Parts: sequence; C-alpha cells; structure tokens
Amino acid sequence: MRSVASSKAFRCLPSARHLTTKAARAASTLSVAPSPKSKPEAASKKPDVLIVGGGIIGCSTAYHLALRGASVTVVDTRGIAASQSSKSWGFCRQQGRDLRELELMRESMKRWRVIEAELGYSVGWQAAGNLALCDSEKRYNQFKKWMPQAAVCGLDTRMLDDKEVKELLPGLAGTWMGGVWTPSDGSADPASATLAFAKAAEERGVNFRLFSPVVKDLIVENGVTKGIKLADGTAMHAGTVVVAAGAWTSELIGNHFALPQLRVRATAAQTEKLVDLGQEYKDFPAIGVWAPRVSFRKRLDGTMTIADAGYAEEHEFEVYASTRYGWKFLPGYFKNPITMNVVHDITHRRDPNPNPRRIDQASSSFEKMFPNLPQLRIKETWAGHIDMTPDMVPVIDCDGGLPKNLVVSTGYSGHGLGIAPGAGRLTADMTLSLTRPEEARAFRVDRFGEKLFFEPESVF
Repeated sequence: MRSVASSKAFRCLPSARHLTTKAARAASTLSVAPSPKSKPEAASKKPDVLIVGGGIIGCSTAYHLALRGASVTVVDTRGIAASQSSKSWGFCRQQGRDLRELELMRESMKRWRVIEAELGYSVGWQAAGNLALCDSEKRYNQFKKWMPQAAVCGLDTRMLDDKEVKELLPGLAGTWMGGVWTPSDGSADPASATLAFAKAAEERGVNFRLFSPVVKDLIVENGVTKGIKLADGTAMHAGTVVVAAGAWTSELIGNHFALPQLRVRATAAQTEKLVDLGQEYKDFPAIGVWAPRVSFRKRLDGTMTIADAGYAEEHEFEVYASTRYGWKFLPGYFKNPITMNVVHDITHRRDPNPNPRRIDQASSSFEKMFPNLPQLRIKETWAGHIDMTPDMVPVIDCDGGLPKNLVVSTGYSGHGLGIAPGAGRLTADMTLSLTRPEEARAFRVDRFGEKLFFEPESVF
C-alpha cells in the first residue's frame, strides 16, 4: 500500500471556525455533483482497497481513504446512491441516538457544517435543528430517560412544553405533552451528499466500476480475503476488501461469516413545492420533525420529504435470513411491531415497490397537525431496504472472526446518512490499520454472539 498520512494528521478534521465567511457563502451556491465515470477496466487492476457498495458509507470511506493516499476502486451493481442511500428522510441527528453512536455522530455533525466547502459540491445541508413531538407519557418518558445521558455527551438537546413546541411550529394544532428539541441537528439531501463524496473521491484518484455484474462472493484463501467474484466469473483482487453493501452485506459475506441482518422496506415521498400549494406555506420552517405517525422536513427546493415515522415498517421475509436471524430481533419487534411481507420484493434490478397507504396515512397525520394549511400533493413516492441489525447499531469491524483483510461497515439501520462522515473516517482508519481501535469496540461484529436477544436502545 502506498505511503499514507499519519492517523493523527488525518484526524485533524475541519471545524466551523476554520471556514471563512467567504468560503461559507461559496458553499451555499455550489452545484450538485455529477456521478463519477464508470471504468470497467478497473477490474484488471489490483488496488490497495476494493470497496463493495456505492452508497453513502462506501463513498465516504473511499473519500477518506483517498485523503490518506490509498489506491481505491468502488464497485456497485447499480450506481451511486442507487439503493437506500438516496431513499432516506435526510435527517442528520444526534437526537434520540443509541449512546454508543453519539461520539461518532457528534464528529459527523461538526463535519456536516463545513462539508460543502470541503468537498466542493452541494449536499443540500440545512442547519435547522430536529424536533421530536411527544403525544403520550410513554414517549415522553423515553426521552426523559435519555436526556441526562445525552447531556453528559454535551448535546444541546432540551425538553419543550406545548407552548414552546408551537412557537417552533406555528399553526400546529392539538395539545402535546411537549417535544425534544436539538437545535444543533440538521438535514441533508441523501442523493446529493452521496454524489458529493463520490465525486470528491474520484477527483482524488478513486476509480469506480458502476453497473457491474452482481458481486456473488468474496475470494478467501486460507482465511485471507483476496478480492471478490462477480456473477460473470470476473475476479477482482485487492489488498483489502471493504464490504459496505447495505442490506446486501449479510448475503454477500454469508459463505464466510454469519452476520445477523434483516431487510426492512421503508417508504417515503416528496411533495410538490409547498408554496405552489398555497402561500400559507411561505414561512414553513425547515426543521426536521419526528412525530408519532409522521416525519417530515422541508427541502432546499421548497418541497417536503414525508414518511410515516417508521410507524408501519415492513420486514421482507426471507426463508434463510429470517429464520436464521429473526429471533435475535424479537425484543425490538415486540417494542415496535412491524408488518411482515411474506412475499418479499428483493432484486438487484430496481428498488422495492413503495407502499402508498403509508404515505396516505402520513399525509393525513400531517394535515391533522396543521389543519389550516392546504392539503399536501405528492410528487413522487419511493421505497428502499434498510440494513437492520438486532440492536440497530452498525457493524464497523475487521476482527471478531471475520476473514483477514476484510472490513465490514454495514447495519446502519436507517441512520447511515447522518453518521456517514464519521463512519467513513473510522472505516478508512480501520482499513489501513487492519486493527479494531477502541472507538470501534461498540461496533464489533462478534457482539451478536455474546447474548441471545438484543433490544434497541435508541429512542427512535
């Protein structure tokens, strides 16, 4: 592997105070990055690192590896952000997270505030805060329990009463127990952010092989990972392989390691431009809002992303994965029941079909919350597969029984966008050292063998 900068130097990440006013102003007018060019000839070269997955985690990892001077090739069977990475709600939040993720999430939030100036492309960043509404004592107490621990981590989260919630969301109807407000949170456009990391990586020497044949297996010899094998028989070799393939990861490494991971189909939608529906929306805030049966955020283009806040999530039943790993998820399923799709919708060719009933329900909930606003009109509906782990905490590891020279970065459980800058940095660190640092201990892959059942500790 080529000489790389020291880890200490690499960890000196930019902060808001290092941005000049001019740079910050320039960042706000940047364009969305184009997709990097696909180079099929990359299959014949042996890079230092081969990354499977062109989503937000794979592209962030590629970018951070390029900063360190490593030669990198990214392989994806569809394209950049073609799967779940372009389908998320866009929330970048510290609020309500599992405490094991908070340090990495705090690092990521510092990066988000300056990432456009760093990458040179728009990511649709909005520093508008995140608000979780509470309509029940149970939900309120969940947050109340989480608050002291968040305060120890230095978060600016605070509990609000009904009056304060309505000051943040003018026109909000009903009586609320209150809400949880984190002004330092924000949002980004998931597709734009992934493209920005990908293009910035390409500009620093990373090669991409997009729309490749499906990656069928790892090439492992005597317990050492040598590369990957494509469906057409092509072998691609590398010094180290990073699997950041989202919901496909468990299946891809399954011949070499049993990773408990299930696919959950999530549906979301984009509205028409709000002011076109009525001037009453002119001053509608860009806060990311997570209410009991609806989540929404106003986008930079004036439209809104809306979903049902995960109220009716759908597990894609798979005979092998669901029966082998499903029991480990039972505590989480009892806490937050989800629907099971007995006939799954899983294919490499396209996204899963969205569930329009979920968007109808979410729109109805929004309209009950804001009865004086014009009814929403939906422009586009989509679905993607979330890569769920039993405790809803990611796996970032190169140890714990995995084949040597293999790094796995997956299982972000629907929360990968917000944590991507830090997760990409950590995955890159691990890829270059091939050791598990102490900060990654919480994300070790072998934790799932330490007990029978796992209950998610995140509030959401």
